[in-house]
Amino acid sequence: MKDYRDAVIKEIISHAGIINAQEFFGARDQKPLETCLEELTKSQVFIMFLGPRYGTIDPLSKKSFVECEFDKATELKLPRFAYLMDEKHSFPVEYISKGEDAVKLDEFKERVKADLTVDFFRSPSDLAAKVFADLKRELPKSDFKLGKEDSEKELESSISLLSKFIALPKLFHGRTISITGKLGIYGRAEEHECKALSYSYGSAIKRSFQPVDTSINSVLSGKLNKVFAEGEQALKLIEIPADKEVSIIVRTVQGEYETKQPVYGFDYEPGVASTLFEISARNINGRRRVIIDHEIELTLVCALEYVEGP
Repeated sequence: MKDYRDAVIKEIISHAGIINAQEFFGARDQKPLETCLEELTKSQVFIMFLGPRYGTIDPLSKKSFVECEFDKATELKLPRFAYLMDEKHSFPVEYISKGEDAVKLDEFKERVKADLTVDFFRSPSDLAAKVFADLKRELPKSDFKLGKEDSEKELESSISLLSKFIALPKLFHGRTISITGKLGIYGRAEEHECKALSYSYGSAIKRSFQPVDTSINSVLSGKLNKVFAEGEQALKLIEIPADKEVSIIVRTVQGEYETKQPVYGFDYEPGVASTLFEISARNINGRRRVIIDHEIELTLVCALEYVEGP
């Protein structure tokens, strides 16, 4: 999970935030868990993200370090933010817990979901964007500000970011921006869109959106004219009035879905056993045309995902 930690740290530091993470603890004459719990007492917020591995076990409590930290943060009444890796996201098998550790991890995740409203992430940039957006929204409620933002710079970066996202979606995935415009009709997100964006088919919607800024419209040129949302976020997006000028926060998202395209040949071709053929009901000049293989085609989907509205 190092790439994920690094992405979050980089995002927060870039906005003048201060991170109190294990990477900065240094060498100490005390046990690692003691150091982690001690540092929590100096922190103003607790950020936790869980992948497919339970982690190092504390021999006394029989809990993972991160579960011990979660309990300590709860005891200290710190604002807690929890993020779980999307179960559809692939991860190297050697880093996935098995047996008793897998059971403990599942139990811990259920406990966290029962205690907090969690969010899910699919990539380091996706996680970093979500963490920063949540901190920026929630921390002022506790009289704590995360750095300073310049509104003119944010507006300029919205246009610039959308241009870059359209050109290089994999590099500018997971970025959060604010756009003012009018929402239109909504409908169910298509199955292939759900596959690409890791949504559950039938629980996600897309809604038409028209920015009021002519500069943004010029950049989009008919692209990214729908806003997507899933689950509770979909219900919130539906409730926003149509054809009324509103400002919404959206996140750039992208993903791929695959389709199989048949590769055709003829049943008399040498070196290919006829039993391997799926016969097509078409004959060409006495030769039987058959499917001998399939080619996998990947199609990229780029979209804007609803984060927060008025």
